[in-house]
Amino acid sequence: MNAPSPSRRIPVTQAAFDDIHLKKDRKRTSLTEKLRSNCYCSKKRLWKIVSSYIPLVKVIRYYKLKEYLLIDFLAGITIGIMHIPQALGFGMLASVKIVNGLYTSFWPIVLYLIFGTSPHVSIGTSAVICILTAGIVDRESIVFKKSWMNGTTYQNDSDFNWESIPQFMDYKEETAMATALIAGLILLIMGFLKLGFITAYLSESFFSAFTSGAAVHIATSQMATMLGLIIPKHSGMLKIIYTYRDIFSNIASTNVAELIIALCTIVILLLVKDCINDRFKHKLKVPIPIELIVVVMGTSLCYLFKFNTLYDVKIIGQITTEIPVPKVPSMARAQNILVDSFIIAILIFANTIAMAKICAKKHNYEVDDSQELIAYGMCNFVSAFMFCFPSSIAPPRSLVASSMGVKTNINAVFTSILMFLVLSVITSLFETLPKTVLGAVITIALKGLFMQIADVKKFYHINIFDFIIWMSTFLGVVFLDIDYGLCIGVCVSLVTVVFQTQFANGYRLGRVPNEGLMVEHKLYLSSQEIKGIKIFRFESNLYFANAEIFRGLLYKKTVNPRKYLKQLQKREKQKLKKNVKPLFSSVDLLNRTSDVKTEEKKTECRLDNPVFSLSSEESPSTTSKTSPQKGVTGSSVSFVSSGRPSIAPVSGIRLQEGRRTSCTPSMDSSIVCLEEEEDPEDGGVLITEEKFSLMKSVHHVIIDFSRVNYMDASGANVLSHICTEYEHVNIRVFLACCSHNVRQTMLHAGVIDRYTKSNIFLTLSDAISQARIENVEKKNVDLSDFSDEEAAEDSYITKL
Repeated sequence: MNAPSPSRRIPVTQAAFDDIHLKKDRKRTSLTEKLRSNCYCSKKRLWKIVSSYIPLVKVIRYYKLKEYLLIDFLAGITIGIMHIPQALGFGMLASVKIVNGLYTSFWPIVLYLIFGTSPHVSIGTSAVICILTAGIVDRESIVFKKSWMNGTTYQNDSDFNWESIPQFMDYKEETAMATALIAGLILLIMGFLKLGFITAYLSESFFSAFTSGAAVHIATSQMATMLGLIIPKHSGMLKIIYTYRDIFSNIASTNVAELIIALCTIVILLLVKDCINDRFKHKLKVPIPIELIVVVMGTSLCYLFKFNTLYDVKIIGQITTEIPVPKVPSMARAQNILVDSFIIAILIFANTIAMAKICAKKHNYEVDDSQELIAYGMCNFVSAFMFCFPSSIAPPRSLVASSMGVKTNINAVFTSILMFLVLSVITSLFETLPKTVLGAVITIALKGLFMQIADVKKFYHINIFDFIIWMSTFLGVVFLDIDYGLCIGVCVSLVTVVFQTQFANGYRLGRVPNEGLMVEHKLYLSSQEIKGIKIFRFESNLYFANAEIFRGLLYKKTVNPRKYLKQLQKREKQKLKKNVKPLFSSVDLLNRTSDVKTEEKKTECRLDNPVFSLSSEESPSTTSKTSPQKGVTGSSVSFVSSGRPSIAPVSGIRLQEGRRTSCTPSMDSSIVCLEEEEDPEDGGVLITEEKFSLMKSVHHVIIDFSRVNYMDASGANVLSHICTEYEHVNIRVFLACCSHNVRQTMLHAGVIDRYTKSNIFLTLSDAISQARIENVEKKNVDLSDFSDEEAAEDSYITKL
């Protein structure tokens, strides 16, 4: 027989491998040593701290003036032009003063320029955050209305213009400022504590449904404005239904002039956006700022033709042209808006960081999640003192920055300069701007969110849980309210995580002939199970929520030791009734179990020997055919360049002289594929002769732990019980590919004390080889009698 290759080795247990290769001198660093090593001062450390918390310093130091300046200037001006109409429209959408929208499009830009890490993120007004802010502001304004009306009823206040009362608008402004302050503080705390992982619990289907549902509310809020109707604002559950009820009940009072202006604005926006900007975006260096153009056109036409006096077209009116002195927001209503502010903070971070990572991936740079949290927190916390409401990203502005190839955050300098000029000089020119134009601009800005509704079909085909999350979130947001829908979506998302745990999958593995690949046996026709060995893989972590599911799947896919033992006892009783000596009694079965445990200890002693870590060529006990040692297990499967498994010769194992047997393996030796029938004697599951013979043929069950990264005490306890139950029916259980964390859990849970280390193997092939060797030893077979190595290999695979 050919000399064995050095690559062939005997099966190695995890314990034997660790004894030789595991680092023994690993030292755990104490907390004091860690603090001492991190508490030092140097120029490099100071620069690293300053540049990480104030990224603008690093940007300025490495700024390439000739290469970056022109691109940053063009992009900054373009984004600033986009800010102007959105600031006016979203200020109205947030149910506060329109000038607050301009403030929110100025101060957060300056703050993100200093603390942000992404050059493409455009912080400012955002439709979804504005509608959430409007909900808080309108709800809290009821307190002001009650106090203003001295506690009298104001159920029918649709004819009363509350916005004409300065104190009322100041009250709403302070509520929005307080919301921004609390949301910013929450984001700062999350940033310093590095809690950005919280958003991992909000799935893509949740965000798609939530933003689409919020778009329905935003568009609904602008319907009355575009129709020229004055209707009361509703808050709370079913407010969208009450709003449409009021719209349709007052539809006869529609202002035709305002409706025509809105329709014309919508048509112009759609034509330019879809037919020019989108169609020729690769040829246009800068997209046409059609929103600003229609705002200027609407303002000019209304001023020239006196639409506000002749046709009663409502205009935005006087806007202040000065930047006010900072003011501390009133925190009298902080307790009422705390939960809402937390929700807004989470959505600000989730939406903004998602867009930042998309741009970072496209332009090949890194985004620091923790620093981004701090930047968003500063943009909201500090700007709250500057009369701003909560700010976030607007995807259209960021996508424009990305398409223009912005290089650094310096582009925000030019955007902020433009917005400063608008606040100081240009704002007064928009006094005659019709509100219906802003309503049309806001509605068209939601086009992308409305198109997301079609994602429901995609989520239905991807995963049923995604579909359930999407439907529950969308319906909750639309028909109840935004905050209720948000809570429903989060709760359903968490519940689906629990359900997915309950649907953890496990399956048997089979080998593909001549390939050496282990695949799911049920899916591949060419896969063959090794006779007498059942290999099970669990596709989930093993912990309290699915420990019993793991046990059930294992017993279902391999051998159920409880049914097997019950059947053995039943057949023993039947033989006793016939006065026939049973094949083996329960006492014999227990004795056989004791013998198995004794054999385990012997195997452990053999495998723990350092000699067995050597290759078969280096170990004389595995190469000599005439070795006097009996029971040395030196056979294993390894893979050579040909892709076929090779088998090292086995010494000390004798074969009946001249005897070579072969056995064609069955395509599926499944024990559970047969339909279960009821036993007429005891009402249990009927075990047929065929199924019983399949159970008797199994001598090893191998559990592949390669997909299990975590195990808790409940999982370890169940695993221990499983091994004990299999021992009762004389079936050995091997574990393969256990991670370090899983082995540590098993050690501390006492599983290894009851379940010897010799049953835990480094790889799946080691476990299979050892199971084959034990079965060969049991049958007293010697593969060394084969003169042809390949024939021995094939016979070994097929016969065993």
